[in-house]
Amino acid sequence: MQIKVKLNDSNSTRVSAEALQKQLTSIFAAVGCSDRHADIAAKVLLAASVRGVDTHGVSNVVGYSRSAEDGTYTVPQKTEIINESSTTALVSACNGIGLISAYEGMEIAIDKAKSHGLGMVSIKDGHHVGMVGYYASMALDHDMIGMSMTSAVPAVRPALGGKKMLGTNPIGFAAPAGKERDFFLDMATSTVASGKIGLAHRIGAPIPAGWAVTANEGAAIIDPPNGENDSWALNPLGNTREQGSHKGYGLAVLVDIMCGVLSGGGYSASLDRGQNMTWVMAVDISRFRPVDDFKSMMDEMISELHSTPTLPGFDGVLVPGDPEADAMQDRLSRGVPVENSQYVAIKQRALELDVDVVI
Repeated sequence: MQIKVKLNDSNSTRVSAEALQKQLTSIFAAVGCSDRHADIAAKVLLAASVRGVDTHGVSNVVGYSRSAEDGTYTVPQKTEIINESSTTALVSACNGIGLISAYEGMEIAIDKAKSHGLGMVSIKDGHHVGMVGYYASMALDHDMIGMSMTSAVPAVRPALGGKKMLGTNPIGFAAPAGKERDFFLDMATSTVASGKIGLAHRIGAPIPAGWAVTANEGAAIIDPPNGENDSWALNPLGNTREQGSHKGYGLAVLVDIMCGVLSGGGYSASLDRGQNMTWVMAVDISRFRPVDDFKSMMDEMISELHSTPTLPGFDGVLVPGDPEADAMQDRLSRGVPVENSQYVAIKQRALELDVDVVI
């Protein structure tokens, strides 16, 4: 039996993307963000919801705005360059909203790639950045390849381990195509993003065996836990030793190295709750070969993958980016689904901050 943990018309309310952008921008502005930063933060959250990554989408405005209001996040904020070369930069997020610092870090990387072909930025002193793949996708508008990753506090056990030691440590990658859809990869290095567990709990859905286990014993969990605690852990991508859990584990450590050790901000097990370290990169394709030739070969590769004969019972082979593109097409035309309880919470948050409710 296939278990689906996702929003539908019975547990969510559809809202236009334009109204959500306006509502979220007003909330961020009301807690001290500059006009530019409020627009960026709203745009990043909305992009996740539009692409179907609801766990990292618009509902997070409530928690982010409270953290800004109570001083957990420093706003107004700045992204401060600590060290840099022609192609690299180490920046401090200065304890600001992670969505904004990651966005501005990728802007720095893209500018360096325009000048020198490559830009890499490591970001310390930061917080949760939302959907990490968004920052990789920023490179697409510049005919560049983008890559992004972020570390987090422990939620995942290492392969063979019985205790949380690693964040979900997601990786994003984006490359432009021509006639085909752009390649867009956004993946946790755990079996599933931790937000999916919370979503399953809120909508009353069971979770598949393999997503999470009890700490120490490693017994499969079906009933989604309510909140983070030390009694359970997510599995690394691969789940078991026989199925390749060392691969997800290794990727998670890779992210810790690039984000936390390289920046000096700290690896997952050394972080305090709420801390996140991030790394982004932009690559100018034209420094390697003509962009049109690159896109043409991308089209050829993607088309061949789509034409792969399927296993019985399946309609077609997908390429990373297809589910997000399908969700975007639906949600921009029919409205963005917002989980019912979160829809109420966003409206209530607007009222608390004395801004107009427009959703």
